[in-house]
Amino acid sequence: MSAVECDVLVVGGGPAGCSAARAAAKSGLKTILIEEDTEIGNPVRCAEGIGAYLIPYIPFDIPKRLFKWKISGMCFWAEDLLIKRMGGMWSGYSINRREWDQWLALAAAKEGVKIYLDTKLISLECEAKYDVKKAIAIQYGKTIEFKPKYIVGADGTNSTVINCLGIKQKAWVGHVKSYEMSNLTLKYANYDQLFIGEFAPRSYAYIFPLSKTTANIGVGTIFKKERLDDLFEAFIDISFIKKQLGDRKIITEKGGDAPIQNLTEKLVYGNVFLVGDTANQNIKPFIEGNIPGIICGNILGKFLSGISLEKENPNNYEKRVNEIFPFIKESQPYADFAYGKTTIDNHTYNLILLGLMSGLIHPEKKEIGQYAKKGYAYLKKYIIKNGGVIEN
Repeated sequence: MSAVECDVLVVGGGPAGCSAARAAAKSGLKTILIEEDTEIGNPVRCAEGIGAYLIPYIPFDIPKRLFKWKISGMCFWAEDLLIKRMGGMWSGYSINRREWDQWLALAAAKEGVKIYLDTKLISLECEAKYDVKKAIAIQYGKTIEFKPKYIVGADGTNSTVINCLGIKQKAWVGHVKSYEMSNLTLKYANYDQLFIGEFAPRSYAYIFPLSKTTANIGVGTIFKKERLDDLFEAFIDISFIKKQLGDRKIITEKGGDAPIQNLTEKLVYGNVFLVGDTANQNIKPFIEGNIPGIICGNILGKFLSGISLEKENPNNYEKRVNEIFPFIKESQPYADFAYGKTTIDNHTYNLILLGLMSGLIHPEKKEIGQYAKKGYAYLKKYIIKNGGVIEN
């Protein structure tokens, strides 16, 4: 069987993969995208929230029908304290990821991208270290061989591309258990609610509204996945949460993983380029990766065209991302504190994290250290003075 030749082979049909494929094809490169699931956008593995402040950075127009529910602001809870934030970077929309991703795939196809569904990468053949000459995949039980000039790894935190290259992956991954639920009595139907506490160690739990009576309810941790069931039950057993969930009905599960720090040392290995979750391209502390993935995918697709025309050096890829879209690099200190090791006691840590998420505290180590020394009682007074209220 002869190999299918192409300029770019994209592995993974999420927002980053579809955007990279679209931009590469639009730039004149013969592009193929393979997706191991039978349908783009299904299953859903995120909370389906996007920030309005990022929309102007999307490199193409998104139909208004894909913005399903207006989010006016965010509510943050920790240690019986509530802080509300409205407008600006706190506002956004809830989306339907299945429809969103399928629209992105269709946009890529319209630019000439050939999409293979139910197609799983199983191996990469290299002539030299990381110089991939052939990609082997399975579709409907049959083997397909691809012969690409460049490979884009856009296949998430448990990346087959990374595994096939034999790259040692770091364990900086957050695990989320989430359900879409209906028949709810939401206290703040137009606010994303985030909860910090022992029910979500080194992460947070959330209620992300999809309508007045439906929402995605989730809890995350950077610790063992096996703990997720217990952590989720502890969260929904909180009286304040119980009142909102009421006579809930579970529609579907939407759990998944998200990167907290870089999974690999580099984003480029030979002729292999990483993007999206595989490249830790999300904005902290909320691990927002949908629109950042689209933006970075577009950058990479154009960058590959530049390489093919000998106008770009492959090793400048990460530098180019940071120049065009610096928010990812700038937000990393939030994750380094929120999800890293600390000797701060849990209650004080929770209030510092509340301050970070709500914009009351900046993520510089020196400033965090100063607040940690001042302690829990001081932090509580400081937060109340700056708009926090007691709400059990």
